[in-house]
Amino acid sequence: MQKYFGILGILTVAGLACWVLLPFLAPFIWALVIYQVLTPIRRRLSGYLSRTLAAAAMVVIVTLAGVVPLTLVSGQLVYEASAAIQSIQGKSFNKITVASVQKKLDSLPLPAGIRKLTNRYRIDEEALAAHAATAGERVLQWLAVAATSIAKGAGTFIFGVVAFLFILFFLCRDGSQWHRQLSQVVPPEFGFDSLSSRMSSGAAAIFYGVAGTCLLQGTVGGIAFALLGLPSPFLAGALMTICALIPAIGTALVWVPAAIWLMVSGSVTKGVILVAFGAGVIGLMDNVTRPMLARLGGSELSVFTITLGAVGGIAAFGLTGIIIGPLAIEAFSWLLEHLAGCRVDNSSCDQ
Repeated sequence: MQKYFGILGILTVAGLACWVLLPFLAPFIWALVIYQVLTPIRRRLSGYLSRTLAAAAMVVIVTLAGVVPLTLVSGQLVYEASAAIQSIQGKSFNKITVASVQKKLDSLPLPAGIRKLTNRYRIDEEALAAHAATAGERVLQWLAVAATSIAKGAGTFIFGVVAFLFILFFLCRDGSQWHRQLSQVVPPEFGFDSLSSRMSSGAAAIFYGVAGTCLLQGTVGGIAFALLGLPSPFLAGALMTICALIPAIGTALVWVPAAIWLMVSGSVTKGVILVAFGAGVIGLMDNVTRPMLARLGGSELSVFTITLGAVGGIAAFGLTGIIIGPLAIEAFSWLLEHLAGCRVDNSSCDQ
């Protein structure tokens, strides 16, 4: 009976600790990922500096290389989003009238079959105006709600950044010691070292493969928007970075409407260039660069596992799910392999 009460007490204390630390879940996971990704730099600094100074140097590096640029980019995104809202409210797109679109369609060298369809189904200006007004109101409402959410979440964001840097400092200073202590506490037959190694390499692969590819696609797409003279290239790049997480269609959700807008507004050449660049460069990055970047983490995680886990993880846990999702699938895969190994070698699991 005393044994069961002891187990119940341990589980209660562990559950209470997890509940208290739950608000720090996202900062802790991202700190773990950055800690693992920057391991080579951390080890090099540890060879010249004390543990505390090396950890402080790592925090400074991450702040200057990551937090500050992210803050500047966020400010630019807020500015461009505000400009886009004012542009829609000011009806600056009125130059693209129904008549101009119809005239442009009539001037295009379309095949006879398509020409017959365009002549049969002419654009109803009143119906289009009504649909456009309704769509515009919905877009403005969504942007207003999003802007309000961002403003309310500013304090949470600052708290998360401070917690992330705080956790990262202690991970860089004491992480190796914590790992050794856990290795000594967990029984060898549980395979803690194997799981830890698998999760570490998997986290690095996910960071490079998912975050790296999405950022690369968004950056290249934003540059293309800027070179073609499209408005709000930063905002478009950010949207493409987010949409790149969606399998198959991904960034096309952003550059296809932009290409259509260019064509109907008279810039057919620019529209064709954007379509060719979006399909031939931005779209192919997902299939080419994602596996290459994932291998930098030294993991055997497949593109299928990374993509499926990231999308499902985001749906379940939000942005942090980019990491949690694929790692959960990888941990399940490791567990199956470990159990299979235990069945083959019962002595290693029953001793």
